[in-house]
Amino acid sequence: MKSHFGSKIAALMGGLTFLALASSPAFAAEKVTPEDMTCQEFVNLNPQAMLPVAWWMLHEETIYKGGDTVSLSETDTTSIPQLLEACKNNPQQKIYSLKDKLGK
Repeated sequence: MKSHFGSKIAALMGGLTFLALASSPAFAAEKVTPEDMTCQEFVNLNPQAMLPVAWWMLHEETIYKGGDTVSLSETDTTSIPQLLEACKNNPQQKIYSLKDKLGK
């Protein structure tokens, strides 16, 4: 009977320890949006994630008149290399602050 009670206590303590660690700020996922993303975070992205982030950043507030559009491939071939180059020189800068410098 004592060993059964002891195993319940051990399981309870293990569960409480797990919950305490899981709720710790060290294990919390940091929320990063393109508005807050630094150049270093952009450079560290999976290359497949770079295109949507760059496209969103560059075209978020753009209003195209007459139905004009910008394709993803155009953003991919022109803006991402420029953004990567700018980010390598300024890793702590926010990528959103580089928006006006791209494509010029």
